[in-house]
Amino acid sequence: MLTMTRHASSETTKIEKVRQWLREERNSRGWSANRLAKEAKLSAEARGKVSDIKQQTISAFENGQTKGIPEWVTFVAAAFEDHPTPSVIKNITESKCTEASVKLPTQTELRKMLLGLLAPMEIGSPDSWNLKQKIASSLAQRLPIVMTQPQIFHTDI
Repeated sequence: MLTMTRHASSETTKIEKVRQWLREERNSRGWSANRLAKEAKLSAEARGKVSDIKQQTISAFENGQTKGIPEWVTFVAAAFEDHPTPSVIKNITESKCTEASVKLPTQTELRKMLLGLLAPMEIGSPDSWNLKQKIASSLAQRLPIVMTQPQIFHTDI
């Protein structure tokens, strides 16, 4: 029973951190919940996904009326990534983007290596192989950017 209480408390803390992060990021851009919903939809579309996120959905989550972390949070994160705040842009331009001391493999080689790491993972989906291929491709595409500009992808979630 004590373990379940700790797990529930930990999950609640995680959800609160996501709520706080979402609110802070939205406010730092001067966006309303309605604007964030529109930007999240655009980010989803740009990634080949469809999202029905609305202002009410965002407000309900921010105000604690939603249990759990909704799937649309990934589209919100993408919208924030697509529109960095002025302070993030300033940090990027002021920091020296140095080459990584270790030469990264090509994107194709990275994808193969990442797919090799993902292959043994159990995913409860009949289409898990395609999902693993998409994840590996996405990571292979972003890893070189993360290595040279880690501040772009940093979150405290």
